[in-house]
Amino acid sequence: MNDNIYAFSRMLNRLNENELRSLLRVLYMKSALVVKRQEKQGEKVDFADTMQSLFRDLDTPLDLGQLEQQALGEVDKPNEIHITFGDSPLSSLKMGMSTLPDQEKRSFFSMDDDYAVGPLGDLTHRAALQRRHLWLTERMCLNDREAYALHELESLFELNATIQSFDSKTSIIIWYSNNAHEKTGLLYAIHLLRSSESPIYLIETSGLYQQLFNTPDVQYDVLHTGEILPEKLLAMWHVCSEQEPLSKQERRQLEQDWLELSVQPGLLRMMENGVIQSLTEDALDEYIMQKVRELTPNWEPGKYIRAARIVGEVIGTSSQHINDAFVEYRLRQLVLQGQLEMDGKPLAMRYYSVRLAER
Repeated sequence: MNDNIYAFSRMLNRLNENELRSLLRVLYMKSALVVKRQEKQGEKVDFADTMQSLFRDLDTPLDLGQLEQQALGEVDKPNEIHITFGDSPLSSLKMGMSTLPDQEKRSFFSMDDDYAVGPLGDLTHRAALQRRHLWLTERMCLNDREAYALHELESLFELNATIQSFDSKTSIIIWYSNNAHEKTGLLYAIHLLRSSESPIYLIETSGLYQQLFNTPDVQYDVLHTGEILPEKLLAMWHVCSEQEPLSKQERRQLEQDWLELSVQPGLLRMMENGVIQSLTEDALDEYIMQKVRELTPNWEPGKYIRAARIVGEVIGTSSQHINDAFVEYRLRQLVLQGQLEMDGKPLAMRYYSVRLAER
């Protein structure tokens, strides 16, 4: 038995990285179970003894995978899992549905990666995930690169296991808008769920918003689910709560769509007539240059324009949902190509300005 901190530390040092993560997940699930029992059932549970019991036998061989499965069996599983693509729609959805009863029956999960840009491939394999992560890391502004490089790759590794661990009796509701980022994310999610027997429901927010909330006098085109107010997301859920899940044939078609899209060579994905098109990464360059030319007459001759101003103009006027980090990356590429000139340091878009290059 580990009865002192030094022996306990030695035991921890013997565990590899994956075993330590597994141990932390078990700790979290055990603690959540104790708190839930005390809050809902009035049952008195010795929290300290419960936590200590996890570590008493670490000096003997343990199957942490089995321990984690046992802990999962003790935790009340949700009846519904809601998946969004990004933290903004996730927060709005959680806020909108916070007024519903039986909160413990719902769980919320975000696939927070920019699926509209970068290489895809078979992202169920570690090598493909690393290739994608490296591509994104190399193209981010210097100010954000270190934090992304340290943390985001591990979250990509965890994504596959998390989605594939969903209970087969749990309904999965995927929220997405008709843009390249969310629709590509939808196809990827369906691919990860290809072996799951869980019923899958789709809520396409951009089309449903027009149906429910647009009027002849007020028309609003939703480019991203994160734009929608929480109460309107709740109304959408009520409308879709009685719909049928995807059929096997519909799921197979979406799985096939992912397989076809994931092998396309393009590094930028955009929507054309409701279909995801895979394009070269410089496909936005001319549009960015057009916005620089349009803004130039509003400045004194030869004056530089803030990079953030240009990025905002591109995003605000485009009919596509575009990630600001990708637009800023292409802006820096146009500087390197000699089409634009820079003043400042490209640590982030607020630190430098650009202007049309003198020919």
